[in-house]
Parts: sequence; C-alpha cells; structure tokens
Amino acid sequence: MTDLYLHAVFGLGGGLGAVLRHWVARAITHDLPVSTLVVNVLGSLLLGLWIGYLGGPVEMAEEEKRLVFGFCGGFTTFASFAYQSLELQRERTIVLAGGNILLSLGLCWLALWLGLWVMG
Repeated sequence: MTDLYLHAVFGLGGGLGAVLRHWVARAITHDLPVSTLVVNVLGSLLLGLWIGYLGGPVEMAEEEKRLVFGFCGGFTTFASFAYQSLELQRERTIVLAGGNILLSLGLCWLALWLGLWVMG
C-alpha cells in the first residue's frame, strides 16, 4: 500500500463528504447556522458509528481510517462553525454565539459517543 494510494483514498472520502455537506447546507435554510450544526452533529455520529462498526481505531485498516476520517472531515466544517459563531457575536449577541458554541460542541461530543455506544 503506497502513500499515494492512501492519500487518494483520503481525498476521495473528503470529496464525497464535502459534496454531501453542500447538499445538506442547500436543503436547510435558516437565518441561524443550523446547517453547520446539523452536519457537524451528523458527522460526529457517523464517525462514531463507522469507527464502532469497523472495530475501533486500533482494528481499522489504514485505508479504512483514511476513508472514514477523510469523509467525516470533508463533511463536517469547523471553520464555518467558528466563522458563523463570530458572526452571531458581531451581528446579534454574545449569548447567541456562546449558545451556538456550547450546543455544537456538546451535541457533537454526544453524537460521537452515541455512535460508538450503538456500535459497541
């Protein structure tokens, strides 16, 4: 297994995740960053389910790790989350921005845990 092959698998996963994120963002329209919250929570749940299904990160083959983390990394969007939280603080209130941050981090952690628990 060459590094080029593993990079290609990672890129394939990332590309597929990014396309799915775009579709979700277009389907969910709201004046708050709801689509970013949805993709980040779904991505965390998918990561937990996928890792659990494949036997955990230690048991996963290298190409499985690259595909899983590439897809979930392409699907979720921490940079958009950070930007949208800053915009909420600038355009609305720091309370909304703080709520977005706490809700996003809490739900993503819970979704990852739930995915691992379901598959464990």
